[in-house]
This record gives sequence, structure tokens and C-alpha cells, in this order.
Amino acid sequence: KVNGLPLKFIFDTGASSICISSAEAAVMARQGHITQDDVVGQQQFKDATGDISVGTVIRLRTVEIGGIMLHNVEASVVDNISAPLLLGQTALSKFGKISIDYNEGYIEFN
Repeated sequence: KVNGLPLKFIFDTGASSICISSAEAAVMARQGHITQDDVVGQQQFKDATGDISVGTVIRLRTVEIGGIMLHNVEASVVDNISAPLLLGQTALSKFGKISIDYNEGYIEFN
């Protein structure tokens, strides 16, 4: 859950931050899950293809994963309405050690 809103993310250890599409951010703003106070500023981002674009950096008040609550996590709003939701390093690094069991299909935060 992000700021109380249930969302489905792609677990992406290669993403430097949580990434949210501009369309998803607009819905979250309309529903009050993101406010103007959450906006940190603008930043240039390099995507997996090497393209550079400008996006908005926001601070997510809460990110809940598997019952664990993280607070004040930076996220990137990418100017692409079809961009997937990525759970990247701004959240994952707060867990310290992460184990992935590919055979059983689960992720364990240690």
C-alpha cells in the first residue's frame, strides 16, 4: 500500500527508486493519496533504454509491504502514462537484506 492505497508493483532491484506513472500519480492526487506537500521537485531520469527524461520526485508518506511500514520514501513520477509501477531501491534498500526464492516464488525481507 502506498499512502494507504493498495497498488501492485513490479519488484525491480535495478530501479533506483519507486517509479509511478503520471497517470497513476494523477489518480492518486485526485483521491487525496498524494498532495502538493508531497512534491519534492523535478529531476532528470535515465530509463532502462538509456533515454533521459524529466520527472517529478515525490515523497510517499507511507509504503507498506508485507505488513512492514516504511515512512517518507522518495519516488519518481515518470512522464509516461503507460509506465509500470516499479518497487525500486528507495524502498528496497530500507530492508537491508532481501532473499528471493525463485523455486517457491516468494521474497523474504530479513
